[in-house]
Amino acid sequence: MIDARCGHCGSVLAPTGRCPGDTPLLHHDGDEYGTAAQIAHRLGIDITAALVRRWAYRSRRPGRLSGQLPGHHLAGRGRGTTWYRYADAARVEMLTSTSTVGLKRGELTPVG
Repeated sequence: MIDARCGHCGSVLAPTGRCPGDTPLLHHDGDEYGTAAQIAHRLGIDITAALVRRWAYRSRRPGRLSGQLPGHHLAGRGRGTTWYRYADAARVEMLTSTSTVGLKRGELTPVG
């Protein structure tokens, strides 16, 4: 039997056919938290749950993303659940998807 996967985030679909990333984010102390699938759904079609997990892995190592996307792991059934702060994930997405090539050549102009 092959598990059906979400075309957006790559997560295994529930038996009902629904993706776990479709559920709303958790709000706590004014911040939004979500699982890798939820973060991937919120950030856009080119972001997958695996990519969010990779950012978190790179965040735990020395380098450009060091400390940028900490995970908050809660024990539970199976392996538990790791939650990520949405604002941190959005910042990491911006850091990893932007290029400075245009800035070096002066191609950007002020708006307004």
